[in-house]
Amino acid sequence: MPILASSFCSLESDSAEAGKLAAVSLKHAFASDPLRVVLVYSTMNHDHPMLLEAIRAELPEDVIVLGTSVQGVVSNDELSEEGMVLGAMGFGGEALRATAAVERDVQVNSREKGLSLARKLLTDLGKQPKIVLTFYDPLSGVDVEAMLAGLREELHCPIVGAGSGQPWGPPIETAQFWNTEVMNHGVVALALSGPFVAEIGMCHGTVPSGIQSVVTKAEGNQIIEIDGQRAVDFWRSITGASAADIANQSHFAIWAVGVERTGSIDGVTKTEKVIRGAFGFNNDNGALILQASIPAGTKITLQHRTVEEVLSGTENMARHLKQRLAGRQPWAMLGFECAARTYPFLGPEKTREEHKGLRQTVAPHAQWLGMMAWGEIGPCLGQPSFHNYTYPLVALLPDAA
Repeated sequence: MPILASSFCSLESDSAEAGKLAAVSLKHAFASDPLRVVLVYSTMNHDHPMLLEAIRAELPEDVIVLGTSVQGVVSNDELSEEGMVLGAMGFGGEALRATAAVERDVQVNSREKGLSLARKLLTDLGKQPKIVLTFYDPLSGVDVEAMLAGLREELHCPIVGAGSGQPWGPPIETAQFWNTEVMNHGVVALALSGPFVAEIGMCHGTVPSGIQSVVTKAEGNQIIEIDGQRAVDFWRSITGASAADIANQSHFAIWAVGVERTGSIDGVTKTEKVIRGAFGFNNDNGALILQASIPAGTKITLQHRTVEEVLSGTENMARHLKQRLAGRQPWAMLGFECAARTYPFLGPEKTREEHKGLRQTVAPHAQWLGMMAWGEIGPCLGQPSFHNYTYPLVALLPDAA
């Protein structure tokens, strides 16, 4: 009994027509095989209610529809962050089982919201999923690590996903999709189960500046002081940024904070890093604003990025993931690339080259859907963790057993 996937991409500017085209294309691709889920990615300039209603109208009532706004879309060989872009992937087949859950106001008691999501998914699915995909509002003030801690209390499978996106520029608004509902401050999650396995690749593309510092004061998602200095003053002294620079989001596509974590995997002690990107500074207290907390006392290293480091990181991820696949052919590939890596940093031409090389190396014939994300969820020391400036890539493969 196979598990199937089909990817669709449209630059159609009429939202109702784009939604209809997506649904009809996926129904046609599945033919007599059951379509279980349609995952929807859309840029913010689409009329989202109209788009979702058009998709819903063409599908059977039992098909799950959910998704998120994005900065850009990758679908097989198509890639764009410009204009009105819609990407969708259908998942189905007789052997696939799926369920979904939603929470609102995810910034309030983020850990409890994550725990509630996990319990809903487990109750509906009746067993541990093989993988959970989740999408959240990065502009809501959510502590993503707290949300993940809640999810991890009940879920023991890989959890991968991303922060919803918007056009590159000052943060204004993102959207999460739940059936035909369009919301802010939400989180949606999709659990999949069946005779398949997930292999996950990951790359960062940053290099440490060489200066290690300590967070000396923090509150919630804000670092207030580093090495006893106001965070904004420390940041400017290290990066050489002017006051105008740190008000410009393009500055934050170049610099980031690195945090090392040490733990044991299969009895072997390893050290890995998570990257934290700045969402700006608090004008009142000079604090650095993040999507997840970094407690006082944590050692950090300011990270710098170059185009060469980003591209070589993607190439290394591709090679390592291909080795782990060991000749097995994925039935779906799902990418969650940081939106600050792509057009704003690499530029359109190099972004397309990056994807072309990655797809050719790992899975040139698999169905592919990717998004340019505002925050990423992927593994660190074997546990689902929050990242920025990162590229988690998921290969879904038939279970050899």
